[in-house]
Amino acid sequence: MSDKATVPFDPVTTQAKAFMSAVRSAANQLQSDELERDKKVKRYEEELNSRASKISNAEKELKQQCVELEQEKKKLDAAQRKLVLDCGNFNYQMLQREKHLKQRRDNIEAAKNQLSSLLESDQVVEIQVGDQVFKTFCNTLRRFPESTLAQSMDAMPLCTEGRSDHPYTMFIDRDGRHFNFILNYLRRGGDEEQFLDYILVHNYDLDTIEDIMEEAKYYNLMQLVKILNWVQLRHHAVHEVAYLISEGLFVSSDSSCTTTKEIPPGEVLDLRMRNFTGIRFEQVHFKCNTSFQGSVLERAVFSKCKFEAMVDFIDTDLRKAQFVCCELGPLPILVAGANTKDAELPSCVRDY
Repeated sequence: MSDKATVPFDPVTTQAKAFMSAVRSAANQLQSDELERDKKVKRYEEELNSRASKISNAEKELKQQCVELEQEKKKLDAAQRKLVLDCGNFNYQMLQREKHLKQRRDNIEAAKNQLSSLLESDQVVEIQVGDQVFKTFCNTLRRFPESTLAQSMDAMPLCTEGRSDHPYTMFIDRDGRHFNFILNYLRRGGDEEQFLDYILVHNYDLDTIEDIMEEAKYYNLMQLVKILNWVQLRHHAVHEVAYLISEGLFVSSDSSCTTTKEIPPGEVLDLRMRNFTGIRFEQVHFKCNTSFQGSVLERAVFSKCKFEAMVDFIDTDLRKAQFVCCELGPLPILVAGANTKDAELPSCVRDY
């Protein structure tokens, strides 16, 4: 037999040891997890404290900014009140200045009128234009204050001895061929109708009209330029009517259309986009539908015309046009979109 006693195997004791070992291992793991968790909680607490500190600082900055904004708002309100007050003072000063300037203008105008009254109608000015000499009254040259002639006269010194035997003298470095035309316009006081008749009676050609227009522009007589533009348009209109006569649409004497050729029923007489400035349509019988759409009919005259069909004047220029002793049929005359300023239209026109 062996000296050492043999211990018998106890399965219960073995299981208890294993269990205790497992419990110790689990306790150690739990302790480790708790330590790790405590570390995480501490980090979270530190992070939360840091964020809380930042939020607190941000709140302090925001409060400070609010205080600053409130102070800035007060400053802006004060500046606005001052600006309103300054604007009121400025407006008052401007009104006072405007009254002062108006008074000065009135005084200047009164002085000018007084000066003009001193220049009697028998005071004569002698004008040399190029190599030609003209004589006229001072008041004639002052007819249009915006013209260079009137301004030149105003710039001349007052001479109470400016009678017909001792006239003012003026030199203009221009071609004098057409200055007599300019004087005739001034002598007629710029009356548009009267001067148009004067131009048409003299039957100036287009080249002459263009030369006169250049002179009118130089003397800043813009109303005369407008009249001459109209005369140019009328020249072109006469050529337009001559073309229509050559096409057999009209029979004419001078610039008055007398009849139209026969147009088959249902067709339209196409007179659109043409220039009929100042043309007289004399005894034209419009048997078929006719369209003048887009045409220029300024100062055109329809005299003793018969309108049996519909006539279309849509989008035309009918300024100062006249319809005299015309026979109107059952169909309307359409003028939608047309410029009818100062036109004498029949009662049956329709604006659509």
